[in-house]
Amino acid sequence: MKTLKAIPMILLALVSFLIAFAEPSLSSPHGRIIGVVHDANNARIVGATIKIKNARFYREVRSGEEGDFEVELPAGVYRITVEQPGFRRFELSSFRVNADGSQTVSVHMKVKEPRGLQKVE
Repeated sequence: MKTLKAIPMILLALVSFLIAFAEPSLSSPHGRIIGVVHDANNARIVGATIKIKNARFYREVRSGEEGDFEVELPAGVYRITVEQPGFRRFELSSFRVNADGSQTVSVHMKVKEPRGLQKVE
């Protein structure tokens, strides 16, 4: 008889656990990041790797044929990293995504200097 009374409590605990650790995309309001990746001459970069993450969410996409990308994700603050061979890594450390909105990112990547050579300014 005690076992039968414990079942509702166990189910309640299980449901609470699932809600607390559910995939953010199932339980959070969403926003969107729309961006374009450019080089120093404003030419669009195809195939750059864009990593968007925070403590609860991670997404990795590549820039398209026009250097563009779009990601839907839970509202929050994210770190955005963009990488492409031959270019320096681009980072934004505290990019806020609002619920039910779109934020735009314009990424301008600089050419990576070969090792041993330093740029004189």
